[in-house]
Amino acid sequence: MRLKQKLLLSYLLLILLPILYLQFYASGKVAGIIQEMVSFSLNQSFSQTHSFLTYKLKRITDVSDLIALDENQMTRILTRNVADYSLHDQLQDGNKLSQFLSSFRDGTDVSTIRLFLPDGFLFANEGSSMFRLEDALNTTWYAKLITSRVKLMWFSSHDYPTQATDSTPVISLVRLIRHPDHYNDTIGILRLDMDEQMLKEIVSRANTVKNSLTYLQSSDGLVLIASDDALLKQHLPSEGSVSPVFQNTNSSNTQIMNGKRLEFHQMQIPQTDLTMVTVIPHQEIVSKSTRLQQELLVSLLIVGLLAIGLAHFISLHMTRRITHLSQKMKAMEAGFLEPIIKPSGDDEVGELIQSYNYMSQQLALLKDVEVKAIKSELKALQSQINPHFLYNTLDQINWMAQFGMNDQIAALVHSLAGYYKLTLSNGQDIITIGHELKLVAYYVEIQNIRFEQRIELNLQVDEEFQQGLIPKLTLQPIIENAILHGILRSENREGSITVTCERQEDRIVLSVIDDGVGMDEKHLETLRSGNKIINPSGSGYGIRNVQERIKLYYGETFGLQFFSSPEMA
Repeated sequence: MRLKQKLLLSYLLLILLPILYLQFYASGKVAGIIQEMVSFSLNQSFSQTHSFLTYKLKRITDVSDLIALDENQMTRILTRNVADYSLHDQLQDGNKLSQFLSSFRDGTDVSTIRLFLPDGFLFANEGSSMFRLEDALNTTWYAKLITSRVKLMWFSSHDYPTQATDSTPVISLVRLIRHPDHYNDTIGILRLDMDEQMLKEIVSRANTVKNSLTYLQSSDGLVLIASDDALLKQHLPSEGSVSPVFQNTNSSNTQIMNGKRLEFHQMQIPQTDLTMVTVIPHQEIVSKSTRLQQELLVSLLIVGLLAIGLAHFISLHMTRRITHLSQKMKAMEAGFLEPIIKPSGDDEVGELIQSYNYMSQQLALLKDVEVKAIKSELKALQSQINPHFLYNTLDQINWMAQFGMNDQIAALVHSLAGYYKLTLSNGQDIITIGHELKLVAYYVEIQNIRFEQRIELNLQVDEEFQQGLIPKLTLQPIIENAILHGILRSENREGSITVTCERQEDRIVLSVIDDGVGMDEKHLETLRSGNKIINPSGSGYGIRNVQERIKLYYGETFGLQFFSSPEMA
């Protein structure tokens, strides 16, 4: 590891260990405390809602007792013999009874009071608060009341519809009014209605946790009212009913339903057959602590990243001179000799920098001498290519002149002029790949005049590569070799040459492919070894010349590669 990395690693250990401790230990403790606080808040809300709901339902029950047991306004009238009940007395008592019932209808707790009277009472069809008893006898809630044999019965208008004209959902308390002297005789039915929405708002107060549900359940397992009907269907085992394990007990328990862990808190409403139940998804109970842990983790990560950044800055500040010196040393290995201009200091690192500057100055002097020698060698190598090609071309022009081929001589001289114009290239030794391809095209045109248009040249190099730089006269000797040793040795002495270009990692690779006769393994090994191919044309010398110039320019890892087999280019 580098010195900077070692320093940074030591800082990270000092930073990360406390952060991990805070995350796994301290956050766990805090999460436990939060869960206890959430549970305490849930219990408080549940108890307060239960107390308030108990008060409301008890008030309705007390109102029903006051009405049903009133001797002056209720039992006195309902126990009278309708046979000797005069019209005047009925009208007078009916008016009193109506006013008596209306006095208990406050619009807040009791929304509607209905008194069902036996046949014979003229005011039984009053239609506001008094109705005929036979209207109730055919209802489902009356059948349930008789079957249950209870004094008071609570029911919902959803489960036991009241009257067809009802439009507002209500929760009703119904009771039989018994004859004071003959208890088995029913002299009327009293029904008190409460607005369902008002009760929903009450039970919703217990839902202090997201996605929690509170509902009232009767002894027969039916749910009278729920704070959220959608959650009721989602949480309960079956629509509209609850398993008996949740009935008639004051307890808390946990159940797994539909793959979710649910917490049940339940408590009976005194003097009723109703039970208040709150269902809380366990995930919502721990969500606050989970969220706090996540927030704490994010905070610690931010602090950790800031600390890492600070540690990185400190380690970088401490090692920047060493790093700079190391970079300069690597650059020296690649051939770049530059002194370090920044102040070196008087410490050990400063002494190393001073030594480096002295060494780079000495190496720069040696490199200057070496570069001059290499340039001289490159000039000599490059100058060896042009005279040979020019001699052959002039000899071709002389031959064509003897045979009077004036038009072809003009085309040949034009191509030769273009070729040498690009070859001169204002004295530059490095030209673009695009210029080198034009030079190759002129060369093939000249050769086609010599060999009767038997050579087809395909240049398949994208525009993005044509601005790349290449030593001048790199491709021409290779093309020459392909023509002389490949195409002209084939049976019909014709063929094609394709030049392609592609990028391989950080290198540009040019390929020259011909469909001539190819080379045997012996000649291939000669080319790969760098030895000259002995042949009259001397083209093998040009190939070796290109190989040496590429290595001089770019290094030993660059150069030419050859692939061939007989009858395969």
